[in-house]
Amino acid sequence: MTAKKKGKGHKFLRRLMLMLNILAVIALLCAYAAAYISPVHYWFFAFFGLAYPYLLMLNLLFVLVWLLFWKRFIWISIIVILLGFNQILSILQYRKPSSQNVPAGSMKILSYNVHSLYEIHKSKGKGRMLSKVTDFLVQQNPDILCIQEFFLRNEDSLKVLKKFTGGLHTNYYSLKNYEEIRDNRKIFAIATFSRYPITGTGHLRINNRNIFAIYTDLAMGRDTIRVYNIHLESIRFGKNDYSFYAQLTDQAKEPDDNFDLGEGFFKIFSKLKKAFVLRANQVDVLKENINRSPYPVIICGDFNDTPASYTYHKMTSGFHDSFRNAGTGFLGSTYAGNFPSFRIDYILYDDAFTASNYSKNSIDLSDHYPVRVFLKKTR
Repeated sequence: MTAKKKGKGHKFLRRLMLMLNILAVIALLCAYAAAYISPVHYWFFAFFGLAYPYLLMLNLLFVLVWLLFWKRFIWISIIVILLGFNQILSILQYRKPSSQNVPAGSMKILSYNVHSLYEIHKSKGKGRMLSKVTDFLVQQNPDILCIQEFFLRNEDSLKVLKKFTGGLHTNYYSLKNYEEIRDNRKIFAIATFSRYPITGTGHLRINNRNIFAIYTDLAMGRDTIRVYNIHLESIRFGKNDYSFYAQLTDQAKEPDDNFDLGEGFFKIFSKLKKAFVLRANQVDVLKENINRSPYPVIICGDFNDTPASYTYHKMTSGFHDSFRNAGTGFLGSTYAGNFPSFRIDYILYDDAFTASNYSKNSIDLSDHYPVRVFLKKTR
């Protein structure tokens, strides 16, 4: 190959890489925009927000490529990455172990979506699964426990519930079924358990849909705090969606001759879009209610959305994220299901509290991991 042809080849490759880099930068900027633009108005930005960690890593890859070959283009991605530095802090934190000491007088808060207590582990036995979850929670010894998808179906569910609270030493609890249930033996609810007396409760729903949040007022000596326990709209993937993903990623035990790439993508895309919009509506209503609270507020629960989402940005407005202020790690993923893992479970708090010793427990009892933090009321 002549030097002239070789030079043309390098020039073409450089132009191609530059074009791809510009596309990656635009995609990353769209991911930043997802936090500020409601999916109700422009839903497509939410998909870029969902892909934020991958878009960030793609731009870091371009930084490495330019560093090795054509240094003058290295600033293209670096500048855009730095523009989103605050976003990076929501997925990356590091603290020395010495900074994780728990101040005296702190209360231990734990939030856990237990996935109906046993639903994904039916083969292990219903009773055994409830016992495993209870044993774990007893070992954790929380002062306030927020559970999503709290499920009981027994001849005497209230008796089982009493035994559950007795084992946790949480004598006070409030729960609300997601929807009206005629069977008195069945409980499927958002539930908050507390060692502090309950002085008031409430719940939120939109347009007669399922309840997505409850709040519980707790008396702490002369003070009262309000704890929101929330479970925002899930994507509601079904067996066919999980089967499609397994086929797509070569995780399926047996190949499916009826595998339809276009149809599978369209169904997942449609469900994601619908969930983005519903969560945006829920969080708008929720924040309006929270802003009217007469008491200091703690927010726990399953947001079903990532730190790059409109949901997270709206919820953290005026609040602190326990992971950011007291946690350590990369991504901090709390989803443990069949799809890619993200941080979707949170504990937030307002200025009346300080946080310490945030952690996630990677225990295999649900499709979520429990998160906990110690909060101390400072004013």
